[in-house]
Formats: sequence, structure tokens, C-alpha cells
Amino acid sequence: MIDEATVSTMDSLRCLGFQPDPTVISDGTPGLSFNFGNLKLKASSCLNLRAAEIVLFGGVLSTSRTLAEVHFEMPRQVRSLKQCAAWIVWNLDQHSDRRVFLPTRYVGWIEEGRENQKILPWVKAMSEFNSRPQCTVQRDWFRLALKSLGERLSSLPENADVVFSFDGSVLSIRCDKKVLALPGEGLPWAVRFKVEARMLRRLPKRLTREHIGVSIWESRLTLGNHTYAGTIEEFGTRDSSRVQ
Repeated sequence: MIDEATVSTMDSLRCLGFQPDPTVISDGTPGLSFNFGNLKLKASSCLNLRAAEIVLFGGVLSTSRTLAEVHFEMPRQVRSLKQCAAWIVWNLDQHSDRRVFLPTRYVGWIEEGRENQKILPWVKAMSEFNSRPQCTVQRDWFRLALKSLGERLSSLPENADVVFSFDGSVLSIRCDKKVLALPGEGLPWAVRFKVEARMLRRLPKRLTREHIGVSIWESRLTLGNHTYAGTIEEFGTRDSSRVQ
């Protein structure tokens, strides 16, 4: 996140309408605050308990029925003014009834900030995780495939490649010029995944679910509840003829 940052958080807050506030203690730069009507949100540059440089936000959100303390932090740099607004609105929503913050005075960037939450680092990461190459296979098929794979692995060199691919209906496991194919469900993968045979010596044995997940994330292959390091090979097509 910090490596990609391009905008000062405190400068962004000023652009959003935060004003200098002498009652807010802040390091190096004047503390700021913004009056939402039912919440005076204060922002100060400081160090958190991990000695990281942050912008700390705090205030008390009042409604006709409740008072709620608002407390969250942001890095001192963000990627854009839009991300800064989205970050604030996301946190205010978390502290509000029904997860929707409703200021008692009009603030033009609230709704836009809510619409832009897809650019928040954790929201973006979750979206990427959910769209990772993945499929599910029925347990009985998966158990048979693991048994056959284990038998073939016993005769392979340690550095032999075992390649996993999925065309939208068939999960293929290629090793030693032979292919294990088993039916699966999911979207076609635009990548293949290579694992050295030595990494697969310990295959899953306890299969507790009726459908077993197979997925790729951050250069690791997940088979049920086991993960294996390997390499991703893109082939840029969803044509099943390129998967094999």
C-alpha cells in the first residue's frame, strides 16, 4: 500500500473540507476536524502502538438513541483523494446503525466515497481473492485422483513437474506425460500451475467435505486443506484445447 501511495492523507483531508483545529494534538502538522452534524471527526498525525506513522481519527457519533465512539486509523499516504474519502466512509459505516453512516448535514463526498470502496486495499484484495482460479470436485472423484497421483509420484524424480489445469468442467493433473482427469465445477482457468513432485509427497488424506476445493492464490496451490508452493504459467486463453 505505502509503496504505491502518491497523496498525503492530511492534504487530502483538507481537500475534503477538514479544517485546522487547535484542540487536536498532532505531530508536525496542524490537527484537523470535520463536522458532520452528528459527529465531529478529528484527525491527527501520530504514531500508533506499533510505532507506525499514521493518521488517527476519533470522535463521538450521536443519534436520537445512542452515542458511539468512533476510532480508526489510516496510513499517512493514500493513492488518491477518492481512496481517502472511501476509506473514511467505510470506517464511519462500520460504526453506524445498519452499517450506513448518515450525517445530519449534507456532505457531498459521502455517497461518492461509498461508491468508490472497491478501490480500498482490503476490498480490492478480497475481490482478487474471490476471483482467483478455483473449482470444486466431488469427494469420491478427488479421493480416486489422489490415490492415482500418489502412485505415480512414487516413481517420479523429485524435480518432475506436476501440472494442474481446469477448463470449466474437467480438472486435469498432468505428470510424467500422463493425465488424470476428473469432473469439476467452476469457471475456466486462464493459467496452469506447476508443482514439483517432491512438494506433493504429502497429499491430503482426510477429506471431510462432500465437495473439495482446488484453487490458486499467491503462487500456492490449495487442495482441500493442504497448500503447495509452485509456479503459475499463463497461457492467455480460456480455450479448453490450450489447457491440456
